[in-house]
Amino acid sequence: MSTPDRTSFARRRVLAAGLGAAALALPRPRVALARTILQRGMSGGGLVQLDGGDAPRLANFGLFASAVQLPEGTTLVLGSVQWLEAGTGLELQSTEVVQCRPVQDRGDAAEIRGRMQVNGKGDYPFVARAIDGGRPGSALDRIELEVNTPAAREGSESTPSADDFVYQAAGNLVGGDIQWIIADIALAS
Repeated sequence: MSTPDRTSFARRRVLAAGLGAAALALPRPRVALARTILQRGMSGGGLVQLDGGDAPRLANFGLFASAVQLPEGTTLVLGSVQWLEAGTGLELQSTEVVQCRPVQDRGDAAEIRGRMQVNGKGDYPFVARAIDGGRPGSALDRIELEVNTPAAREGSESTPSADDFVYQAAGNLVGGDIQWIIADIALAS
């Protein structure tokens, strides 16, 4: 039987120390923590019969607005609003959506705020309120839009490009639908 020489013993010791250090450096399994992304918003489009006036007035609109609360507490707001009033040549298009939040005391409505252009020009604050009042075709869904009104300017950090344009319209959908979006997405980290 042979006895190990000192070099062999030293090699084994170095190897054992290296393996021990490698084991400490390896990532340890982490306990998976569930995180949730909260999303709330409105989506829809269609034909609106506008309130008021002697003759029926119609507007065609498209709307998407969503506020996504990320796990670290940051809120991401996405959206777009387009409004075309029939027979007038008026086209309103959002350039920025900065807020989408539930309307107080209503579980079926959202308030959307941002900036929009009129016929491709200008920069005006707007506020839209969308109400998911019923199933598609029920004529219970409603949309309200204010551009450059005192309510639209409320909380707006920048001033409108001009004060000469003010617009306000509201009505129930006679075609189309508005849907309340709720999506809580659970993620494992």
